[in-house]
Amino acid sequence: MASEQDSQTDANGWTPELLKQRRRRAVIMALALAGLVGMFFLVTLVRLGENVANRAL
Repeated sequence: MASEQDSQTDANGWTPELLKQRRRRAVIMALALAGLVGMFFLVTLVRLGENVANRAL
C-alpha cells in the first residue's frame, strides 16, 4: 500500500490534485497582479494626459 501512495506523489510529496490547485492559484494571482499593473499604468497615463492638456492652454 505504501508503494501505491508513492506512485501518486512526486519527490516533494505533492499529489496531482494539489499541484493542479497550486497551478490554478498561481494563475489567478498572476492575472490579479497583471490587472493591478495595468490599472496603475492606465491611471498614470490619464494623469499625465491631464497635465499635458492643462499645460497647452
